[in-house]
Amino acid sequence: MKITNVAIDNRTSVFILVVIIIFMGLSAYITLPRESAPDISIPLVIVSTPYFGVSPEDIETLVTKKLEKEINNISEVKEITSSSFEGFSVVRVEFESGYDIDEALQKVRDKVNKAEPELPPDVEKPEIIEINFSEFPIVVANIAGPYSLVKLKDIADDLKDEIEKVDGVLDVKIRGGLEREVKIDVDINKLNHYNVRFKDIIDAVADENKTIPGGSIDVNNSSFLVRVPGEFDKPYLIENIIVKLKDGAPVYLKNIA
Repeated sequence: MKITNVAIDNRTSVFILVVIIIFMGLSAYITLPRESAPDISIPLVIVSTPYFGVSPEDIETLVTKKLEKEINNISEVKEITSSSFEGFSVVRVEFESGYDIDEALQKVRDKVNKAEPELPPDVEKPEIIEINFSEFPIVVANIAGPYSLVKLKDIADDLKDEIEKVDGVLDVKIRGGLEREVKIDVDINKLNHYNVRFKDIIDAVADENKTIPGGSIDVNNSSFLVRVPGEFDKPYLIENIIVKLKDGAPVYLKNIA
């Protein structure tokens, strides 16, 4: 063959050319930039829907199948898998490889919004989650010491503020620690006596524990913001919340809890 004959006749040149190609390949391999945690885009969207106090069989019928029915109408979907647990539904939607994840999120969100009127009225709002490797933690720091959990949480909050100031840091999240909260212990017998539901208590506390903006008032050349503070700053204030009216008389939270 002509190529073989030319290579044999110019074996020195061919040898030098091969050495140059090997050297350039090794140089390119060594200088090639590599990331320990590359940003990988996976066309996978997860729809999670809480429905507390409901069995897996009812979750499957009332929530999961209705979401799957709507999402299945998206032509670019490669596969749909789902799991139904007690009080929780998870639907995993996988798109074709290379499909734009932002467009996938929007299409799934549109289908979920369309399916929401068919879901039970007391179900929680479905949450649409994108699998994004860039949001996974790169560095994990543990804080320990001869202090209470509340003190360690305060230290973690201070460190969080400082770390977020570092260039290149996208987000800092804290796990663990104690959050101060108020626990409401309900007497079931009094609850039945006053014919009050747990939802009545939850709604009453949520409605009272909020600050309402009231716009602004212009006085001469000055403008003042108006707000109605309503967030509780002391636990004993919660007991005076009116849960409902019974025979025209108010039922306070302290009467049943």
